[in-house]
Amino acid sequence: MRRLLFVLATLSPAAPAWAQSCTDRVAAPEDQVALCDQAFEAAGTPEDASLALAYKGEAQRMLGQFDDAAATLQQALGYTPANAWVWVELGNVRYDQGDTAGALAHYSAALAVEDYISAWANRAETWWQFREGQRCSDDADNALRLDPQYAYANEIKGRCLIDLGEADQALGYFDTAISLAPGYQNAYRNKLAALSALGRHEEVVAVADEALRPGVVTESNPAIEEDILARRLLALGEYAPPATVATEAAALLQRYPQNLAAVNVQGAALLADGKAEEADQVTQVLRQNPNGARMEATYLDTLARIDASLGRMDAAYANYEAAMGIDAALSKTYARKLSELGFLPLSNAPTAVLTALRRCIDLKKTACVMAE
Repeated sequence: MRRLLFVLATLSPAAPAWAQSCTDRVAAPEDQVALCDQAFEAAGTPEDASLALAYKGEAQRMLGQFDDAAATLQQALGYTPANAWVWVELGNVRYDQGDTAGALAHYSAALAVEDYISAWANRAETWWQFREGQRCSDDADNALRLDPQYAYANEIKGRCLIDLGEADQALGYFDTAISLAPGYQNAYRNKLAALSALGRHEEVVAVADEALRPGVVTESNPAIEEDILARRLLALGEYAPPATVATEAAALLQRYPQNLAAVNVQGAALLADGKAEEADQVTQVLRQNPNGARMEATYLDTLARIDASLGRMDAAYANYEAAMGIDAALSKTYARKLSELGFLPLSNAPTAVLTALRRCIDLKKTACVMAE
């Protein structure tokens, strides 16, 4: 499963005086591991031993030593099985390993022993990964119950609401997260998602420009920055002249040669110019998606139209179906085009549209064109 590009929340208890060096997160993780080994040897109580091991496990996770971190944290639980923080940190290890189900189980174990804010927020994150919008929202609410000023909980609550079809309400949570943590890059990124879902494309571009303005995000994650640029390009394509969009796409590809949004723009432009084979060649990276990037409905729509133009009708049907699976609103667009072609769906529901699309493809072949 694709890992998210932000750090999950972890709150730790206060450390005893002897352990200050072990718990100093300013130190390099390698040094922290050694210091925590010393702290563990000097521990006089089970609680002190568990704390030293917990910080060691956290440092090992930061080093990418996930198996070692899990073993260390399991050892810590042997001393203090009711330590919610250790359960959360073990959940973070599983999450970073791509074991989202395992992370969910460990965050739940933390909540079984304590009403713990990080467990609520991080479990909300895992529910979001599973596209369980209501459970995500409920857990985010519990985190906000404990601290309404928790920026991460506000940000994840916004994402939950987008999945629940409440993008307008999500905007407030993203704004709160940004106000609490200026430069919160992931909050900007997901605010763009909410604005896009609401069809407010010019605002998407304006917010993206703000997020990209020098000094706004002081510790930028390159992958999130690329995603912001991609969302900006997709929004620009909804209202800007084709030449402007093409120039922006070329600039984005210059910086990120495999950016899917820019590749999609190029492919769609070539297809509109009657160059289906060239469009097919340019968009191979969309089909392969070697880095497992998020696929937008518009990418699949472009691929479907390329397939149809080249007579690959079964592939076209599959991509149209996948596009509607991501954005159900596309079913209305497809229903309108099918009606114009003489294949009126019984309703705008995706299943009815797919039935009409199948008839259209079977009878009209490459003449069954969904393009505007």
